[in-house]
Amino acid sequence: MRAKGRKHGRFIALSGLKKVSGPPGSRFPLLIVDATGLPVFPLCEWYRRKKEEDGGRTPDTYLEMLLPYFGFLIQKGYAWNAAPDRLRAYLVEFLRHDVGCQVGPAQQDGYVVETTGASPLSKSSLGVLLAALTSLYAILIDAGCYPYQNPMRSERLTALKREHLRQVSNAGAPDHAGIRSESHQHTQHAYPTTFFRQKRGKVWEPEVVMEPDEVQERMRNVIDFMIQHATFQRDRVILLLLRQTGARLSEVVEMTVGGYRHARHAGRALVKNKGSRGREEKPIYFTEVIEAQLLTYIRTERATHDPQGRKRLEELDEHDPLFLTARGTPYTRTSFYHHWSKLFEPAQRHFKTQERVEFSPHDIRHLRVSRAITTIKQQAKGDRGLEEELVDGFWQLMGWRSRETMDTYIHTMGKREALLSLMLTDEQDIQGDGPQPLVEDQPPKGKVTTNTTAPGRQDEEDFSWYEE
Repeated sequence: MRAKGRKHGRFIALSGLKKVSGPPGSRFPLLIVDATGLPVFPLCEWYRRKKEEDGGRTPDTYLEMLLPYFGFLIQKGYAWNAAPDRLRAYLVEFLRHDVGCQVGPAQQDGYVVETTGASPLSKSSLGVLLAALTSLYAILIDAGCYPYQNPMRSERLTALKREHLRQVSNAGAPDHAGIRSESHQHTQHAYPTTFFRQKRGKVWEPEVVMEPDEVQERMRNVIDFMIQHATFQRDRVILLLLRQTGARLSEVVEMTVGGYRHARHAGRALVKNKGSRGREEKPIYFTEVIEAQLLTYIRTERATHDPQGRKRLEELDEHDPLFLTARGTPYTRTSFYHHWSKLFEPAQRHFKTQERVEFSPHDIRHLRVSRAITTIKQQAKGDRGLEEELVDGFWQLMGWRSRETMDTYIHTMGKREALLSLMLTDEQDIQGDGPQPLVEDQPPKGKVTTNTTAPGRQDEEDFSWYEE
């Protein structure tokens, strides 16, 4: 479930460009410089403007993907502000040789791009790269820095989409208003406007949901071990929140004091949602036990790392991060991954080599949804109306913008159940054809059979309470 992580890191690192904090008083929060120390103007200007309109993580995520492309342009001596046709030729060369993609003409204007086994990027990361390039030229066009149309957009496809929207009732209304004749997602899929488009393969399915029960259980045991053996209270609380809430890692790590206060309820906090442009608007919910652990962390470990030594929640400012490093700086996803690795390896050693499961913090989110859907089906007991009501409530609890994400999980769970049922039937048929034992196997008298499980389930603290 960890795919291409190390290759991705090397791909970013080999760009030859560096990020440097802007000098005091500069309008540039970040400078991107080449090997000679000269600023790369288009990246510096784009980042400044993008950060002004979006205070979330998107500008930084996009920047990471833009670095290799601009490193390629500089190495080749290509101009970033060339005419669209020439820039598209540069990008095709980059995608084929540096990203290891297959690039071919699309049926309707533009190119179709597909990752291969040689690609350092996953399919989703390739999508981020293309989105970042589209954003870069859109912003620099608005700033008057690029004199042509956006090379990442097809004028022909844009005109087709514009014509289609004239036929859509209430085209400007949001989906949740319920008055638009088709969803925005349907429009985007049916009428793409980008010049470089990824080949559409099978519909996304969360891999963890398809894993057998014993694999998912081993994953939970690994998480339990990591929680129990976390060196820092901070990481223990973050792991508890990830498993309880199903929130994204960035949403939990970047929690602020203001987001916690403004929720105005115990066991609740507001976090930055994907696409919220840095606004804390998505609520997450957690148990009183986890909240107690969070408050204990604030009073003890966090206070020792706080530059001002503040121990009480009311002493902290609205924009202060809840989680700090040992140096007193805001905790980041990168820092968490470092500590995750230090906990993950010892946890894996408690399993046989063939039973070990590689997974990332994001997979905890899928585990949470998988267990919740199973619980919902058990509680509904076949009552379709009740099941739909519970599913709708959980969808809102997760803060997903589209119900399609919830439907995808349910569809995947149904597919998994069908496969398991088929396998069970095949196994019964095979056993029925074979010789039957004369005496049923029984454990020897005087001995008690034990269930040998992985860490977190043997005479240790039970963590099932944070699943409820």
